[in-house]
Amino acid sequence: MTDRAACERLLARLVAARWDDQEAEEAHETSRRQLANEFFRRKAIWANALGITRLWPYADIALAFDPSIGTDPVWLERLEASVGHELAPLVRQVVTDMFRWAALGDRPKERFPEFDDPYEPMTQVIERGGEFWQGQVGIELPIAGVSYRSLEERLAQDPIPIDAATLAALDEKDRVELERVRARAAVLEAEYASRRSREDSGESG
Repeated sequence: MTDRAACERLLARLVAARWDDQEAEEAHETSRRQLANEFFRRKAIWANALGITRLWPYADIALAFDPSIGTDPVWLERLEASVGHELAPLVRQVVTDMFRWAALGDRPKERFPEFDDPYEPMTQVIERGGEFWQGQVGIELPIAGVSYRSLEERLAQDPIPIDAATLAALDEKDRVELERVRARAAVLEAEYASRRSREDSGESG
């Protein structure tokens, strides 16, 4: 049975995400990186439990959990229609399995009650700045990349908190640093403009 209500909830979150928003990307740089790291940890745990480690980190864990789960293209189509363009290939792949996973409803949690939701961190990565891209050894966010690392390293990794308070604290640090960088850039620009003005005045005199 497909949990369409869960798919609708996921779609609503993704539609409301800050796609193509450079300001959001800059404001959430550190938190998005932390969320991506937690996503890879959780995917490693689920892939290991379901016996599909050779396909990690982009194993279709929903299909491994239930090979009969359907892939209704309407969810991705509705998302891309809302975003206004076709998503990057890797994002399309991940989002497709996110909808498959949502369609499973509570069944994964019933079978593995001790495991965390594998796609919640990635949902928040998207919510806080939109897309990501395939890199050589990981994913590329607009400002910094996140390495896949090895399966063994991810399995040994301590859980990374992704509660609202923790992420807000990371965002505040980014905000302060971003303001410092922008202020410094403004000072340098003003100094450059002043120097050019003096040089122009000297030339005209």
